[in-house]
Amino acid sequence: MLMIKGIGTDILDIRRFERLHLTWGNKLVEKLFNNDEVPSFSSNKKFIQSLAGKFAAKEAISKAFGTGIGSHISFKDIKILKDKKGKPVASIKKLNLEDSIHISISHSNDYAVAFAVVEET
Repeated sequence: MLMIKGIGTDILDIRRFERLHLTWGNKLVEKLFNNDEVPSFSSNKKFIQSLAGKFAAKEAISKAFGTGIGSHISFKDIKILKDKKGKPVASIKKLNLEDSIHISISHSNDYAVAFAVVEET
């Protein structure tokens, strides 16, 4: 029987994230995301919304582990990709937990929100 180890949620003001991106550009993206997480650029709005959702998911996952982002888990340790059906999936470097982390990401024009559940293995 699997047990829930932790849950986490995060909400992010997309306009604030966009302002950070305008200020820091690729430096921000390189600090927070792995190369294969960065979406192809179709429009600025979709690009920023996608990155904001992934950022919120990374925060939610770190909260589900009870550590937050810092000494135990870094932004780049967590990878958020999509499966064949478009569902977001998460993995963490050094940990084989892909099937033990469940995430949901959503956004409106103004906010991105993510929820994470980590199962005890």
